[in-house]
Amino acid sequence: MPNWQPNWSDVIWNWGAASAASHELRRMADRLDESAQERRQLASAAQAEWRGRFRDEFDGDLAHMVGEAQNIAAELRAAAGQIDNASDRARAEQQHRERERERWRREKREEERREREARERRERERRKNS
Repeated sequence: MPNWQPNWSDVIWNWGAASAASHELRRMADRLDESAQERRQLASAAQAEWRGRFRDEFDGDLAHMVGEAQNIAAELRAAAGQIDNASDRARAEQQHRERERERWRREKREEERREREARERRERERRKNS
């Protein structure tokens, strides 16, 4: 038997849940972008004739709100990317473990073959010498 052992445990990761979470985060980010765009369009009609201090406050508030929506959308997309990266790492680790298990099995078969051939050779020598 090989003098090492592979990791026989599978990676514990829920790829379906991770994919669903990543998809939902991106969907929410897209919805935030759409909502900010809708607000800008609706505001432009009001801003066409609006003047004065309240218009200035409105413009500042609108810019802040749109900026915050963009920041949150970016954070949501970043979180989705982190989930995707974690899924990729989990998948790569699982594939590595499977390759190592197969390598261990190959080495074990090769050792068993060599041991069998050595036994057969000794048996032939024993018969030849008797």
